[in-house]
Amino acid sequence: MATVGLTPGHEFLRNAAQACFSDHYADPAMHQGQALSQNLEWVPALRFTIRKYINVFVEPSEDGPYPRLFDMRYVEVNEFPQPIAVYSVCPASVIGTTQGQRDVKRLQSRGFGLVTVDELGDATILFPAIPLIQWISDGEFKQRVAGLPKGIRQRASEAFVDYRSNPVNGVKSLSELLEGMVTKAAADASTPTSTNTTKGSTHVPTAVLLGNLHTQLPKAQAAIGAARAFINYYRNLSQHWPSNKKAAYEKFAGCRHQFLEGLRTVAAFREAMRTSGLTGKVAPN
Repeated sequence: MATVGLTPGHEFLRNAAQACFSDHYADPAMHQGQALSQNLEWVPALRFTIRKYINVFVEPSEDGPYPRLFDMRYVEVNEFPQPIAVYSVCPASVIGTTQGQRDVKRLQSRGFGLVTVDELGDATILFPAIPLIQWISDGEFKQRVAGLPKGIRQRASEAFVDYRSNPVNGVKSLSELLEGMVTKAAADASTPTSTNTTKGSTHVPTAVLLGNLHTQLPKAQAAIGAARAFINYYRNLSQHWPSNKKAAYEKFAGCRHQFLEGLRTVAAFREAMRTSGLTGKVAPN
């Protein structure tokens, strides 16, 4: 039975997208025109669930890649206590126009995914959707790393790529960047070293280096303490998948906060090292 309110063109797009997602995600249960919750006004044309707790909403759009509905529902989706990723589905022919290209960039800038459908009904996932509660825009990221040296920006950008596909990995990558900065600061400051008990090892634990820096650089102690806390908390962040949808939402929201906090900690540590007369750079991989 056709969903109420869908035009034949919308049905064509929705059905093509459904076939594509069914193949891509090993045939998850699909729901056409059914609400996810009575507490959520948005009733998507198509929805399904991936990775057990991520809800995927799909909306067809005949006229262009960016449905006006997305702006109307963006806040509602972000405030709903379950992770939701959102796709637009449009004809492949409409993305080649100037406005179409603007809409594509707008979708990407807000974390929406895009599926295009050709005249034969073959659908292609042009780029994936990300749970909106997880999303950090390119602009916000670039603002956070502006002014940092090239080596740190490059490592932070790698962590950002990790974050987009796996938030936990992105946060862990930032903790590893901080460790590299601690190693470089210790070398710059010529801190005393100690070795592990493992025979033949010359590795100095990051905790030891941080302790030495804390003693040597009294004016940088706040930034050193923040770096120590971030590394301790997030170096071995759990990869276990949450046990329910609320926990999944909280984990995605938490990772967003942790990643942004990591960028702030990186910038603060770098500034503190520079103020202390060190380079404030990162050790090579």
